[in-house]
Parts: sequence; structure tokens; C-alpha cells
Amino acid sequence: MHFRFLEEPDFAELQALERRVFPDRPDAFYRTAPAALRFYARSGHSFVASGGDRILGFVLAQAVWQGDRATVLATRIAAESTEVYAGLLRALVKSAYDANAYEVALLAEPGERPELDRALAEVQLADRGRRLHTRVLGGRGARGETGGVLE
Repeated sequence: MHFRFLEEPDFAELQALERRVFPDRPDAFYRTAPAALRFYARSGHSFVASGGDRILGFVLAQAVWQGDRATVLATRIAAESTEVYAGLLRALVKSAYDANAYEVALLAEPGERPELDRALAEVQLADRGRRLHTRVLGGRGARGETGGVLE
């Protein structure tokens, strides 16, 4: 398995993988629109895992400035095995450390994907037991949408 930055020729395969891993979600949930992927491709913290000629998983992340320090925030990770999740998380942690960002954060639902839960424990990302409170504004909010924020 090989880990590398994502590139534009990967986009269609990333979209298909995300929809396989997260089926039947509202459109606002998905993070693999071409514009979003172009942004993450430049972040220095987003990776694909590949094996042979296919993509096995990906993580989309960016550095977020907290005023006195940077946190690398992963907004999406998708794979179909613990091994791929763990490799992506190790690549993410290394990229954060190399950039002098000594905090890594990932929003994940415990128990939703057991493979991810095992990988998070393996690379020592702790569950802080907090909830995310969100509000959707604009047209989406007027339609009553509440999801898709950091999901």
C-alpha cells in the first residue's frame, strides 16, 4: 500500500469510494465535490491510499489556525479496512508533526465504522466524548437542513 497526496485524476474514484463507504446520505454530507478536492489537494494534509491501480481510501484534512497554534482537522476519512484507515491516520499525524502542528482532530461517530474505531485506537487518537452543535444558514437552513456540517 502506498500513501500520497491526492491529485485531480483521482477525483472520480474518490467520489465513488465516499459514496460506497457512506451510502444514502444527503448531498450536503459528501465532501468529494471537485472544488472541495482541489482545495484539499493543496492542503498538505490530505492523502490517498493506493494499492496497485486502485484507491483504497482517503483522508481530507487541513490546518486550522487557533490563534496561538495550528490544529490539523480531518473532515473526512473513508476506507474499507482497518489497515487502510490506520495507514491514512499515520500519514495524517506525520504530516501534522512535520508542519509543526502538534494537534490532530477528527470528527467520527463511535461504533459507526468499527474498522475506523480500531485504527483510531491504534494511532492513539482519543475520543473526547463531546458533541458537535451546528446550524445551517442561508437557503439550506431555510429548507430545514441541519446536516452536512463537518460530517
